Amino acid sequence: MKKAPMIILLLAPYIFLLICIGICAGENGFTADAIEKTGWTFLGMFLVILLPNMIYAFVLKRVGYGYQKLFFWNMLIKLCNIPIYVLVFAVGIFAVSMILGIMLVPFLAIFDYLLLLPSSMYGISGLSDLPKAGKSSKAEIVINGICQFLFVFDVVSAVYLYIRFRKA
Repeated sequence: MKKAPMIILLLAPYIFLLICIGICAGENGFTADAIEKTGWTFLGMFLVILLPNMIYAFVLKRVGYGYQKLFFWNMLIKLCNIPIYVLVFAVGIFAVSMILGIMLVPFLAIFDYLLLLPSSMYGISGLSDLPKAGKSSKAEIVINGICQFLFVFDVVSAVYLYIRFRKA
């Protein structure tokens, strides 16, 4: 049962994508109404799934999750989100070529960053345990903490942290 929120977090962007496709199909294409409905749908997803998962990452430590498990989920979520990030980037490139699509670019940027935050919280939660365990230097913790909030570097940091501390 402890894993259910993380599994939902893994699936949420893909379910959101299917909902967006359904909205655009129902609105007969990419219209202002479709963009508005998609925005409200994302706000709902953020409030129901993403934000609670950010908090849950820190609650897990209190129920026995160590930094190794937190780093595993951090890495897994980030790796599973790569296809969504690539798709959003491709849509952004395509949107720039359309007049109406330019309005979509800020939404895509916000979507990407808000999708990055929940998985980053699992990494930050794990990193916050390392000083107590004496397993890492402060510089390494700070660098990895910063990397958790930067695209591409977050995935590299997540994989590094999992590999480095999986058998600690």
